[in-house]
Amino acid sequence: MPEEPTPGGPLGTAMRKVTFPDGSRGIILVKAGTSQEEADLRAAQVWAERSERGRADS
Repeated sequence: MPEEPTPGGPLGTAMRKVTFPDGSRGIILVKAGTSQEEADLRAAQVWAERSERGRADS
């Protein structure tokens, strides 16, 4: 279900509620007008990148 951008970020941005691949939830800052689907995809990409870096540091 698409959500409306939440005001409060810098001009031209919006906050989006997202669910990460592990089921945890969070809020990310995206360009205003970004769809919820795109925000969830970006959150998954960031989650994967952080997971890979965590394994590399071990």
